[in-house]
Amino acid sequence: MDPQPYSDFYSSHNLLQEFHMLQEKLPINLEVKESGDENGRDSDAETPQSPCEAEEVPVQQPATQDAASQRPAAAMPVRNLDVLEAAFNSLSGKDRIAKIIKYVLDLLRLFVARSRKGITQWDPQVLQYYSKVLAKLNLRLLVRHPVTILKIVVVAAFRNFESRALLVSTSLSMFRQILRFGGTPFRLAKLWSKIARTTEALAHKAQSGNTAVTAIAKIWGSEQSLGDFIDLYYGIMDELMLLHKFKLWSHAGFYSWVAKHEALSWYYDIMLGLKKNWCALQLLNQSQLELQIQLQVKARALQLSSKLRGSTNSPIKQQLLQDLQADHATDTSIQQELDSIQRQKGILYLDLIRLSFDFLANTTDVFHLKTPPGTYAVLSLASGITGFNKIWINCKRDLSGI
Repeated sequence: MDPQPYSDFYSSHNLLQEFHMLQEKLPINLEVKESGDENGRDSDAETPQSPCEAEEVPVQQPATQDAASQRPAAAMPVRNLDVLEAAFNSLSGKDRIAKIIKYVLDLLRLFVARSRKGITQWDPQVLQYYSKVLAKLNLRLLVRHPVTILKIVVVAAFRNFESRALLVSTSLSMFRQILRFGGTPFRLAKLWSKIARTTEALAHKAQSGNTAVTAIAKIWGSEQSLGDFIDLYYGIMDELMLLHKFKLWSHAGFYSWVAKHEALSWYYDIMLGLKKNWCALQLLNQSQLELQIQLQVKARALQLSSKLRGSTNSPIKQQLLQDLQADHATDTSIQQELDSIQRQKGILYLDLIRLSFDFLANTTDVFHLKTPPGTYAVLSLASGITGFNKIWINCKRDLSGI
């Protein structure tokens, strides 16, 4: 007689055990035995287990092992110097570092110019006179008028700093343009390839049943095509400006036209970048919400499963508990995906902030807005710092291997 259907009735189960002992002529032990007693373990300190709890032990063990196997490896410690070296070795890192140094020098040059102007307003004629006298190294004059001589020395040092800072700033600006130079031939080749595909699509439009407008819209009506066109537009204007700095061409009217369209093309590129990053951020938010809902549903299901443990054992209940324990092993992978999404969102936020500063800075050029001196430099410096922060995070993650 199978005692399994009576497992939830304590007294009936004992009667069945005693009945089997009588049949086998064994002495009846009035003390209740646990399943662990048969294996020689001391069960005095153990609490009685229901059949459901006894069956869950082999189910929980693989889930724990799977979760441990899916656990990410610990991140290797990375020195800041190594991260800086990795950032400096990349073209984008060089560009951001040069941008930061350039606009820091521009702001320092502006501050020094204002300080020099305040000093020279004290008495320009006296400073000019003593400057001529100092050219002859008159030490007696230095002893008699130390404050005046000190001001002359400070003004001379400020002028020297301004001229050198301007030279370095101009060189850094040209260096950044050199880093961007050379992409136009490849962009033109890409455009030519797209024109060839358009011609081929128009030639086969009768066979495919598509109209000419449909074929053209399919190739040229995408956001990718718009980005390629703006990239080509900006690349041509930027490289023409660099060639002008190299004095390979000089025409006042054409220079004004190129400078205007360089600012416009960069303006369009910034707006498209803001749109792309905003759409990507919305997609990540949607994915994050879906994963969070999955975790909440699983957590709620595990809470409700506690009510099943005390109920009568059945195949359906057993299958539900096994499914819940098996799904519990995937929580680690879901959490890893959530962490990855959070990192991607942080990068997108930095990109949006960087592009917003660039947008504000370029707005002053496009619309010729009258702003306080240093406004463009402050906005561009903020953009450079934000962009370098993004590169720093990416390099640190690559070096740490996470």
